[in-house]
Amino acid sequence: MEAEDIERPSGMIGRARYELYRVMFETKNAPKIHHYFDQFIMGLIVMSVIAILLEHNDDIHEMFHWEFALFDRISVIIFTFEYVGRLLCGGLSPKFKDKRFGTLSYALTPMAILDFLVVVPFYLTFIIELDLRFLRILRLLRILKLMRFILPAWQEFCVMGPEHADRHLEELEPAKGWFGKIRNFVYRIMFETPNAPKFHHILDQFIIGLIVASVIAIVLEHVDAIHEAYHDQLALFDQVSVIFFTIEYALRLFCADLNPIYKGKKWRLLRYMLTPMALLDFFVVVPFYLTFIIDLDLRFLRILRLLRIFKLARFLVPKWLEFKELNKDRTFRQQLYSMLNEDDYSGEIQHIIDVALVGLIFFSVVAVVMESVEEIHAVMEFEFHYFDRFSVFVFSAEYVLRVFTAVENPKTPRPVLGRLRYMVGPTQIIDLLSVLPFYLTLFIQIDLRFLRVMRLLRILKLTRYSTAMTTVIEVITEELPSLGAALFVLMLITIFSASVMYLVEHEAQPDKFTSIPMAMYWAIITLTSIGYGDIFPVTPIGQFLTMIMACVGLGMIALPTGILATGFNEKLRKRAEAFKELVEEKARDGVITDEEQKELDKKAHELGLSKAREKQFEDEAFKEMGLVRAAARTPGLAVSFEPDDRIEAIIRMIEPMTLRHKSILLARLAISLPSHSIIVEEPVPLEPEKA
Repeated sequence: MEAEDIERPSGMIGRARYELYRVMFETKNAPKIHHYFDQFIMGLIVMSVIAILLEHNDDIHEMFHWEFALFDRISVIIFTFEYVGRLLCGGLSPKFKDKRFGTLSYALTPMAILDFLVVVPFYLTFIIELDLRFLRILRLLRILKLMRFILPAWQEFCVMGPEHADRHLEELEPAKGWFGKIRNFVYRIMFETPNAPKFHHILDQFIIGLIVASVIAIVLEHVDAIHEAYHDQLALFDQVSVIFFTIEYALRLFCADLNPIYKGKKWRLLRYMLTPMALLDFFVVVPFYLTFIIDLDLRFLRILRLLRIFKLARFLVPKWLEFKELNKDRTFRQQLYSMLNEDDYSGEIQHIIDVALVGLIFFSVVAVVMESVEEIHAVMEFEFHYFDRFSVFVFSAEYVLRVFTAVENPKTPRPVLGRLRYMVGPTQIIDLLSVLPFYLTLFIQIDLRFLRVMRLLRILKLTRYSTAMTTVIEVITEELPSLGAALFVLMLITIFSASVMYLVEHEAQPDKFTSIPMAMYWAIITLTSIGYGDIFPVTPIGQFLTMIMACVGLGMIALPTGILATGFNEKLRKRAEAFKELVEEKARDGVITDEEQKELDKKAHELGLSKAREKQFEDEAFKEMGLVRAAARTPGLAVSFEPDDRIEAIIRMIEPMTLRHKSILLARLAISLPSHSIIVEEPVPLEPEKA
């Protein structure tokens, strides 16, 4: 995209941003100073990286310590000015022309984030105390700034980019020989294809889990107490994970050149090896094998191993590109709403964000629980402290963004009243309470033990992501009158039995049955059949009353349980009826298309129905409508045959089939003849007729 595509802004500030854009970014008629500026930045990056590498030599560092520090500060200042300059004019790029927040859109691009990460470690030293060795490693990120200058040529050679995302395995030429068929099969397992085998998805889930577990292990390894206690186990797990990542990398190299985007090109394997994901796969495993050749600093090795988390990009980038395609004509606020709430524009990104938030909630609650153990807290106080602040930051951002985007929901269209009404909802109150204790400590002094308990409210945030918890809340809300009546009767029995027991037992045990409230404690633990044994009657009348109360308690405590069970059954019945009505609506014309099936799947997910339940209710709806599932289906279409057209349609369908498939289909059709129509659903691959 070139600067000439941008309308020349009016006003002094607009023209200044325009000229700054032509200096900072590549354009067709870029001024001469742009090329000088690029060369200067490239030279500064190279010199800065060389200085960082030389600084690792203790002798050189001691001799030129002051010079290194001065040069580092000068380079950081220049990189900061560069970053700020790009922020000021980056929003003018034609890519962000229709965006309301062009500057923010640019700030979230990979190169802008890299520019930010290059300078932020220096300024962090003024806020928190960073290990200087760790800081030196982070400064090596500066070499990645060269990607801005070499990335275009690199992309052209590797044929990278989202424009090739729709090239699938079906475009490959048929494999020749057993070796070609093996490579073809491995490609379908290792890379995403429309007809990928089930094992591909299982392998993806395994790799994702291994990456997350590996990163968690690396983080825990930085805690000296854990590293000393579980050194052998962590080392073994690291070796096993490296072996799996090595096998994955080797298998991808084995078949990557089959990708259709490399068709007709030379050096296909090399082109793949130079793609970002292939390079990342390489750098994830190479530090482990380097230890057999050269002596690496273990701290440096741990930092390099954290690159494994970037392997998740292989699974996240396609989902992000899909999301951007779905939302290309929508505003920034609408996109944020779709990220946080499931709708037609969410894609898989919303599900990924939900999983990430659920994981953060889980680890946050575990951290709060473990922090209460003094021995663990003493060892990991630093880690607990910063992890809690990170959790608060994420949960606070989530809360603010949900309130900000609430007006995109059709139910809350008003900007002010709609947001206020949204904020008083049950889940929003839980979200607020999960972060409120942290901010209260900034204004008032709170007992730390109370603060830890309050932070456990974060576990209630899981109700947002659990359809089961949503069902429980709905059932309790609907059955609240019945539950209230049962609890009222239970309260009357408790007060009455406590009063009688106080009159009977007070004289015999004045230290136990001191008052009616104390006798109510006895009544509750008796009615619930708990019976701690700390308070019990000693008089014959009191013991007789206890037996009666225990029998009454069995029925009274079971009453709310029965009400809730009935409520759950009624809720399931209503959901089944609602889902069946939707199935009947979609199948009324005798046709269930793929889009309609996706709607049914989405509705089943909203209702909390499992796949088995969904299929069961679909079958029941089909049966009530007189529809019968047959054995064959044209991919991408569900077909029904009305009685008048049945014979002709059957002939057209069975002509290309083998004798075995014809017999199966005709048997199913014979069963369905009394019905009004036939739903053709399950796919059957067509095989060539054998002579």
